[in-house]
Amino acid sequence: MAEKATRKAAHRPAVVAGGAALTAWFCYALTTVVLALGVTWALYAQADYGYAFWYNALDIDQHIDEYGPLNRYQRPDLEALDAPHHIELFHQIRVAVHDGGEGLASIHYPDRQGTRVTLLRPAEVQHLRDVAHLIDSGRWALAVAFLAWLPLAARVARRPAPDWRRRALVAVTPLLAMVVWLLVAGPEAVFYQFHIWLFPADHEWFFYWQDSLMSTLMKAPVLFGGIAVVLVGGTLVLTPLFYRGGLWLIGRLRRGPF
Repeated sequence: MAEKATRKAAHRPAVVAGGAALTAWFCYALTTVVLALGVTWALYAQADYGYAFWYNALDIDQHIDEYGPLNRYQRPDLEALDAPHHIELFHQIRVAVHDGGEGLASIHYPDRQGTRVTLLRPAEVQHLRDVAHLIDSGRWALAVAFLAWLPLAARVARRPAPDWRRRALVAVTPLLAMVVWLLVAGPEAVFYQFHIWLFPADHEWFFYWQDSLMSTLMKAPVLFGGIAVVLVGGTLVLTPLFYRGGLWLIGRLRRGPF
């Protein structure tokens, strides 16, 4: 009995140390994912999320031709504009959203008579300002991840790597849960659920194409699917670079000056 108790007591610190190492590894891995996603998002935003490409790839011009004339809020002739003007309107929305929502209410376009038509309804402006606040929160999360990146790398580098099976279990479980949710509920339901979680309950975020030139211009949510593919792809490419890069930098710092 005494020998068994001694073995248990000796085993307990090893279990605690293994749990601490796994926790440190998971936090570091999650931080690198946040960094990769944030950098991909920031770079893609500078290219207006590839709207000029998606405009052609998703036949957004035809979508505008179909639904622009059906707008029920006296905002005519969006379909009369050419592709560069549509792309410029999206650019103005992107710039405003990334500037805290400033200028959204003043975005306009000319109708066939040259009269200035305000693009966005108040409900759309409010929603895009909510998106702007969400982006600002993402910037803070990215800043926190950047500050934690090397300290967490140093912590991981000091400990033996956890067993690959435990790492795989910790990493795959949340991804598998998301995949199952997508398969069971469907991408559209998941997309709407995230909107419910992320935006104020009393703010409108669902807009029919006939009610929203913003939604028509973006062919929402189809455009967001294309954007998501690029964000996921960029994150998958950059995550191992940040992961290995952090450990490499720590190793270099420990060996002395560059």
